[in-house]
Amino acid sequence: QGDSKRERKLSAFIYETLRYTSFVPITIPHATTDDVELEGFHIPKGTVVFINQWSVNHDRGKWPDPQRFDPARFLDAQQRLDRDRAGSVMIFSAGQRRCIGDQLSKLQLFLFTAILLHQCSFHANPAEDLTMDCIHGLALKPRPFTVTVRQRQPVLIQP
Repeated sequence: QGDSKRERKLSAFIYETLRYTSFVPITIPHATTDDVELEGFHIPKGTVVFINQWSVNHDRGKWPDPQRFDPARFLDAQQRLDRDRAGSVMIFSAGQRRCIGDQLSKLQLFLFTAILLHQCSFHANPAEDLTMDCIHGLALKPRPFTVTVRQRQPVLIQP
């Protein structure tokens, strides 16, 4: 999603947000259509299966220090977006049942976030302690917080 340094950093931030939060931690249920042998486990036809996306996105073997929010993990040594690593974030399920809107969703997230950051400044409430903790349920939600959003003033360029 672009070549500028800011665009690459924003993409890395978005991928880390998706990885870290895994806002839908468990996929919708699917059922096996045949008997399946998976890593030594027999899964009979008709078995209801869920993917634990949160676990995949917090696997210590794949993500060093997975409890730390670190967008830089998605940038290579030249500060380019590591597309292989970004593609490893499981947020839209996997395989044939993967969400068909995943690319459109990522593009919309990028554009929406870029426009907000360009047009607004965000300020935390100094009376609140910010936390990365979430409220767990069918979907993960951030703990309640307040933020002040201000429209940025246009920069006038003098001729």
